[in-house]
Parts: sequence; C-alpha cells; structure tokens
Amino acid sequence: MNMNPVTRETFYRIKPLCELVIQDPSAEHITMFSAVVDDLKLDMLQELQQYLLLPFIHHLQCEENRTKYDLQIRILEPMKEVLTRVKVCNFQICMKILGLLVKVVFNKSKLVIISEVPEELKLSVVQCLTTLMLNIDQATRIRILESQLSLLAQSIFVSVHLAKLEKLRTLRLAALNCLDVLMMIHPQITDSNNYIADPILEEAVLNMMAGILPGVLAALQDVATCPDNPGHAVIAAALSSTHRIICIIMHNKNLPTKDNVTATDFLNMVSQKGEVDNDVSTKGVEAKPKRSPQWYAMASDKLSYVVKYLIPLVTHENYKVRLELAVLCYRILSECSATMEPSLAMTLDVLITLSTDPYKEVSDYCSKGVESHFASASKERKIQAIDSLCENFFTTLNCLPRILINIDSSRKLSVLTLLYGYLKILCDDSRPQRLTSALSASDGFDRLCDALLTAADLQTDLALLTRHSGRDVTSKPSTDTPWCRLRHLDTNQSEKRLQEVCHKLGAAECAELFLDRLMELFHEKRSCELVYIINWVGSAPNSSPSLAKRIISKYIEEDIWYLPLEVASGETPVTKVDTLDTSVYNPRAWSKDSVPGLYEGTVETRYTGISYAQPRLRYIEPNTCKTIAEAQRNMAFSCLVTEGLGMMARRLKTDYQPFLLKTLCLLLERVGSKYENLHLTGVKALNDVAFAFDHSNVAELIAQNADYFTSQVTSRLKKAWNTQSALHILSVVMEYSESNILDYLYGIVEDVLIQCCDQYYQRHLYAYLQVFLTFVNCIRKWFLIEPNMPQKQTQAPEIDIMKDVMDFIKNTEEATRLLNAEDEKESKMTAEEMYKEDIKRKEQDILDYDDTVAAESPPTPQHIRVTVAILKRCVNFIGGSTREESLMAIRTLTLGLPILEEYENELLPLAHLAWAPLVAKFTSTEPSVLKGAFELFVVLASLAKDFLRSRAVRDVLHPMYKFLACTALQSQLKDTGSAYRLSTAYTLQLVVLSALPALLADLALDDERLMEAMTCAQRYLSNKQPKPLQMLAVKFFKELLSYNYCVAWFHLRHLCNNEVHYPPPYANIVPLVTVLGTPYETDNEDFDGNIKLIFYVHK
Repeated sequence: MNMNPVTRETFYRIKPLCELVIQDPSAEHITMFSAVVDDLKLDMLQELQQYLLLPFIHHLQCEENRTKYDLQIRILEPMKEVLTRVKVCNFQICMKILGLLVKVVFNKSKLVIISEVPEELKLSVVQCLTTLMLNIDQATRIRILESQLSLLAQSIFVSVHLAKLEKLRTLRLAALNCLDVLMMIHPQITDSNNYIADPILEEAVLNMMAGILPGVLAALQDVATCPDNPGHAVIAAALSSTHRIICIIMHNKNLPTKDNVTATDFLNMVSQKGEVDNDVSTKGVEAKPKRSPQWYAMASDKLSYVVKYLIPLVTHENYKVRLELAVLCYRILSECSATMEPSLAMTLDVLITLSTDPYKEVSDYCSKGVESHFASASKERKIQAIDSLCENFFTTLNCLPRILINIDSSRKLSVLTLLYGYLKILCDDSRPQRLTSALSASDGFDRLCDALLTAADLQTDLALLTRHSGRDVTSKPSTDTPWCRLRHLDTNQSEKRLQEVCHKLGAAECAELFLDRLMELFHEKRSCELVYIINWVGSAPNSSPSLAKRIISKYIEEDIWYLPLEVASGETPVTKVDTLDTSVYNPRAWSKDSVPGLYEGTVETRYTGISYAQPRLRYIEPNTCKTIAEAQRNMAFSCLVTEGLGMMARRLKTDYQPFLLKTLCLLLERVGSKYENLHLTGVKALNDVAFAFDHSNVAELIAQNADYFTSQVTSRLKKAWNTQSALHILSVVMEYSESNILDYLYGIVEDVLIQCCDQYYQRHLYAYLQVFLTFVNCIRKWFLIEPNMPQKQTQAPEIDIMKDVMDFIKNTEEATRLLNAEDEKESKMTAEEMYKEDIKRKEQDILDYDDTVAAESPPTPQHIRVTVAILKRCVNFIGGSTREESLMAIRTLTLGLPILEEYENELLPLAHLAWAPLVAKFTSTEPSVLKGAFELFVVLASLAKDFLRSRAVRDVLHPMYKFLACTALQSQLKDTGSAYRLSTAYTLQLVVLSALPALLADLALDDERLMEAMTCAQRYLSNKQPKPLQMLAVKFFKELLSYNYCVAWFHLRHLCNNEVHYPPPYANIVPLVTVLGTPYETDNEDFDGNIKLIFYVHK
C-alpha cells in the first residue's frame, strides 16, 4: 500500500474505529466514527473512502442483519455522511453499494415489489441512494448507464413505487428526488435549462430512458393524480419529474430526420413491400427500433394518455401544482412540438385555461406562453393552429352541456374558463376576426346559443312570489340576485366566468349577428335564460351602443314588460244542485241572447252554446297565469328584464337620455311593486340609471324630473287601467322626495282619497293603502316625528314608609286646623255682617272680571288635515278582505296616529272610530294580524290614555287575561325544540306579555285592575314555562314595581307566602311591628329563581 506519511497516519487513526464498528455497530461507536469523519479533511476522505465505507458494506451484506431494522438505520446515517463528502470513482464499490441499498427495500416475491420494512428505514435507504448517485464521477455514471441498465431500472422502479404506494409524505418526496437522480434529470446533473450538457452522458441517458419511459411516466401519472396525496408538494414534484423526463427524451432535436431520400432508401422500401410473410404460426415479434421515427410516433401516442390524465390538475386548489402543470404543457408545446403532436391541442387548452388563473404568477406565465406559441409560429403553422383552435372551440361547446349537468364544480369552472380563453384568442384586434368566420358556418351561432342557454339555465321556486310587508327604497341596492339562481353553476366564480364569456361575445366583431340570433330565439320563446344572456352581451364594456339600444327598445314593449304574475283562481265549482253531470252539462255555460223590441213589452230569450257531448272548458281569468310554475317563470323574467334596463343604462351612460322618460315610470312601477323581488330589482335598476347620469343618489334623479312624474301620475289616475301604475309611481316618488314637493302631492293624494271610495277601484285597494302608508312615512320624515320609543327603565326610588305616614298625618292635622278656624270666625259674626261680606265679595268678583277675548286657535296645518283624512279612510279598511290589506291599514294607523299627538281634537275622534274594527281583529288567528292589532292598541293607549280606559278593560284586557290563563298550562315544559313554539298561541303569548306593562301604565289603572293583571301574569314566573315567557314576566313585574311599588310589593308578598320576618325601620314616634312575610323569596322552587331576579335591581 503506497501511502504518504499523512495518509498513513490518518489510516492508522481510523482503522481501529472501523474495526470497532465492524465488530459492534453500537450507537456509541457510530457516534465516535462520525466525530472522526467530521474532523478529516476532504482529500483524506477521498483517498480513504473505501476503508471508511467497508464497515457499512459489511453489515449490509450480513444476512443476520436483514431483520435488524434499527441497526440498518443506524449504519446508513454515517454512510450517507461519508458519501456526501466524497466523489465515488470506483465502479465496483458503487455497484456494490447500489445493489445492497436496493436489496434492503426490494422484494421480488411481493406483488408491489417493496419489502415490508419500517418507513424510517426506507427513507434512510432512499436518501443514501440519492447521495451515492449524486456523488459519483462522470465516467462511472456513464459506465453504469451503459452496462448496468437492469440494476438501474430496478432502482428506478423501486423509487417510483415508493413515491406511489407509501403514505409518509417525506418518504414520497425523497423517493421522487431519488428518481430524478437515477433518471439523470436532477438539477445538480443538468444545467439551468434542465438539459444535459455532456453529449456522451446525454446519449447514454436517452438510451436508458427509451427502454423504461412508458412505465416510469405511468407511475408518475398515478402519483400526481392520486386522490390521497397529502398537500401539494408530492403532486408538484411528480409533475416536475414528468416534464423533465419528457423534454429530455422527446425533445425535437432528438427526432432523426433526413433532408433527402436516397436511391438506397427507395430500394429498401420496395423490397420490404415485396416480402410477404404468410406464416403467422411461428412468426415472432420483431423488436421495435430504439429512438427511431417509428418509436417516437409510438411514444407520442402513449404519452398523450399520460398528458390527458394530468389535465384535471388544472383545477387543483394549490397554485404551485397549477404552475408546474403549466410548465409541463408549455415545455411540451415549445420543445416537443414535433415529437408529441397528439398532445399539443391538450397542452394548449391547459395554457389557455390557466391564462386567467386568479394567481398572477400562473396567469402571467400561461399568457406569455400562449403569446409566444403563436408569435414564434410561421404564418402557415399559425393558420393551422387557429383552425385547430376553432375545432376545439366547437368541441368544447358540444361538451359544455354534459359537463355542466355534472356535480364537479371545479370542472365546470375549468371548461368555462377554457371557453373564455378561446374567445380571447379568436376575438383579437385583427379584422376580420376569426370568430366571425367560425360562427358564420351553417350552425355556428345555434351551437353557441344552445351551449350558453344550458349554462344559463335558471331555477325558480315559490320564494320568487314573496310579497313584502314593508320596504325602504332609500337603502342601498341589494348585491344579491335571488331572482337569478343558475341551476348548474353552483359557485360565484363559475357564474362570473359565464358573464365574462358573454361580455367577450358582446365586444366581438360578430356581436350584431349574435344578437340577431338571440332575438330570433327570443321571438320564438321568451325564456329567462335568453334574457340573462342578452343582458350580459349588451352590457359588455366594449360593446357597440347599438346593442344596448336595441335591447332597451325590445324590453319596454308592453307585451314583454307586463307579464301576468297572479295565478288564476278560476270559477267556483258547480254543485249538484246546478247540474247532474258537471263534466258534460253546466247550465251556467249558456249564453243569453235577448232581442228587445220584438213585441211591445216582450223580450225573446234564446239560450245558445249548450253542449251535451263535450266537457266544459275551464275558464281562465285574463292577465293571470294558469299555474304557479308559470307565475314563477314570469316573475324571474320580469326581474331579469328590469335588471337589464339598469345594465343597459350603465353601459350607455349619458346616451341613455333618449330612453330616460320612456323607462323611468316603468322602473318606478317596479320599485312600488308588492312583490319583494320585483321591488329589489327596480331599486337596483333605478340606482343604475342614477349612476349613468352621475347623480349621487336616486333622489337627485327624481327631483330633476319631478314635473314629469307629477304629470304622469295625474294623467294615469284618470284612466282606470293605469290606476295601479299611477299609485305605485306616486308612492315611490314620495319616498324619494323631500318636503318641497309636498304642495304638488296634496292634490294628487286628495284625488286618491276620493277614488279609493269607488267600488270600481276596490281591486287596487292594496296600492291605495301603499300610497297612504308612504305619505304617512314621508310626513314623519319631513316633520321630524320620532316614533314612540319605550321609556328606559329607571331604578325605583327606595320607599320610606314612615316619612309618607308622617307627611300624611301633618297634612291631615293642618286641614283640620284650617276648617276649625273658619268655623270659629263665622260663629263670631252676626247675620248682618255676614250679609255685607257676601255683597263685598260679589262686587270684588265683578271688578275682577276679565273681558279680554281669547285668541283663536291657529288653523290646522294642511299636512295634518290630509293625514286625518287618510287615517279616517284607513279605519274603514282595518277589516279588509285580505290579510295584506288589513295589515297595511293597521300599519298606516300605527305610524300616523302619533303625528296627531298635539292635536287632541283630531286624535280622540279617530281613536273612537278605530276602536270597534280594532277590537274585532283580536278574534283573528293570524299571528301577524294579532301582532299588528296589539301594536296599534298600544299606540292608542299611549296617546288617548284614560279616554279608552273603560273600553280597554272591557274589550281587550279581560280577553287578554283569560287567554293568558288558558295558555299558561299549554306552554309548560315546552323547550326550544317543541313544536308549540311555532304555534299561533305561543306567538300571541309573547305579544301580550310584551305589550301589557305599557298598557297598564298608559291606561292609569287603579289598584284593583293592577292586581288582576299581576294575578294573570304570575303564572309565567314558573321555571316550567319557556324561557322567553319567563323573561317577559320578570320584565312585567319590574316595570310594575317602577309604576306602583306598593301594589306590586304587596302582590308579590302574597305570592311568596313565606314566614320570613321583615324587621321594620326605626321610628321614634310610634313603635312599628315586624312584618311577617316578604316578597323576596318563596318556598316554591318553581318561582323562587324568577322572583329573586325581579328584585335583583329593586332590593
């Protein structure tokens, strides 16, 4: 052994340690070995690497250690440290280590070829193998690739199966890293462009890859698409390995080409065609040539399936995976375009889809990739690419319905994004655009319309026909669109992408042609989906203004704007009294034809249209829907048309001026609609119109056109068929206006008051009541009438009974003394003196007479007079035929009566008029009606006070007490999940208990009446009652303690019925006895908690 002195000294230093590790590879010896290795210089390690690796090779070769997994893990760590710091140049040592490492985790008897060893050992083996292959010299690496392909392939498949089958994330990543090293595509082996710089090594790598390519890429595909991948790192690493392998083996430069065909090639081709082998029984399979054009053709077909299965990763949630997929597709598109033609269309689709990715890094990379692809292509190749793109565009249109009816939301978004990407390329700045020629084919526009209509399929439900009980037009328009629920697009991103597709079509060169086709379909069938598509096409930011103008003109046509929304009730069924067989014969189906003047004083009557053979047709009322489903579709259609006007206004801005006066009244009608969704849509559209003319709010738009509205309302009120429209407009204008418009409204409101008395106009009663309610709200707003707020509870002052008694005694004594003094004075006067004093008093009274005339009371303001007239009219409608009309009248009275608080002469007669119909409403079973009636009753009590006392006790309070007493038993033990809490009785209990304290105080009831109320309410102090009722009962007694402490204190003392001694306060005048019984606690556990809660503040 030729060694220099330094090397020999180092050798003798490490030799004992190596022998020690061979004999006993304990943790302590391994630690000592690692410490010495760390101190050695690199040149010493390089020269003595075989000696340092010998102990570990020995233990790996030993069959006794095959099942000693802890020992194997322990010896692999220092072995990896040595390999990290040396360059392995010995081919035999490299092969021995490689074989031993693979043998640890490889088991050919297993179906999955992986040994059942701990994951920690597998991780150590993979890391050690990676370190070994990274630290071999170039000659050894080339020799392994050329001569040890089987062992290398075995190592590769072990790595790829570990990445595919294992669960430990760290192990899978390490296996993929090891695969990169074994395939010679690791960044430390390749250059910055992922290419192998050494041509000899590159040739050896290509030959190696050609034999194992399909299997490795198929396994990597399984790793990337595995549904159990924890996180994104494994998928991204698998994709990175995939594109590195593909772009080395399938690079365009590797495809063998010949510039010209020689005579020899021609002769070989003829000779091969002439050789016909008919013997198929013994014919063997000819080995395919390696890396020939035929091999590349075969490989491209197989790799196209790999790319196809990787495409679903375009919807992966992590942007790093999408970025790696984009890199894979772009590298195939730019570097393998000649060798992987079957995959080019798929990779281009991925780049187009990801060009609109929400993550900027991904979208920028893909956008530049698409631009680079078309910019670098020749003119002829670019035309071919665009033609191929058009074919894919129509293929996507054909597949769109099938994909959208699926449940995969991410796939839906992906296909819509791809469609949008196609449109971006086909609708470039060139003229003519390629999209125009593509869609101008025989059925191009039809296929596009069918696909978009499927995407825009709307779902309707009964909620569309909901009517609102109150509204606020001054609030911000809702951003939600409940009238537009897409059936198949269940995410906001997908719906937004569909809208972007429509915008792109609206800005295209062929937008006019596309709108023509949409209008043709609209003429055939007025569907909601068509309106949705037309709205977003016409409102595109770069669309032609003529599109929006055409759409507006179509929408405001009367037969489109006014669709029936009510469901026909039909005729009442015919009874047996009228006919024997109602399906065939109906006497009411006759038509009467009278001919007067035939004879003087006589009339000939003929009955026609009698049918005994045909069933009678069902009568359908005009302007109504046959079914609820039709009404729902009409409601969605009307909402979309209304929303469309606002969208067109935003698009046209000031160019909307010619349509302003045509559409403003139509939009105001929508705002005043009794349907919630139609009202919300109208508010949204009206705000869009205000935005189009740069108004800060709708009120400015209304004020600028006030004269027009006044004229329209006046003229429409004179026409019976326009009455409801005029009322809607009037109510909305009042809500948006200020008090300066009041003078214009008085005359109109008075006309409305007159019309609502006409029996002919009773069908518009709800609209009349809406106007009244709006006017009352405006009066409250303009004249600063604040709603009656419940007074804040104040802590009751501490009661000093002795002080009250002493004050009473003093006052009594003083009154007695004064009376006695008067009697004594009169007893000392004579009759004459008493007569003179009376005369003097009368003269003094005459002199004191004040003859000044009392000032006349000021005239009642006009808004008060109109309010009184409105409230008197609403009194007549409290008992309306429908629940909505009754509620509207009650609501108007509830808000309007406080306006008359300072005008008692007007208020009290109204309270008297409203009493009888209001009391009748307490017999209703509708919770909303009962609630409204109680609210009005509380307002009347707070304003009229003792004016209604006797009637309130007789007509309302006693029925209330009786109801509370009866339902107290029913509500016991009804917890949160009980169905009783959904009943009318429970709702009424809440309303009564919440209104009762204020009523008792406003009516100023005496002690006896208060005791009746407390006796009724005390049942709800039981802890067996629902918690909301308990809290209302506690609140009731707290407020009564503040109102009349003595009565409430005495009642609660009687309720507690305890024998607790209450010590009296000190009194130096008279002795006070101890009170037996207090109101602060009770022996009844059901009531004790709530009674203590009552006095929590008042004690």
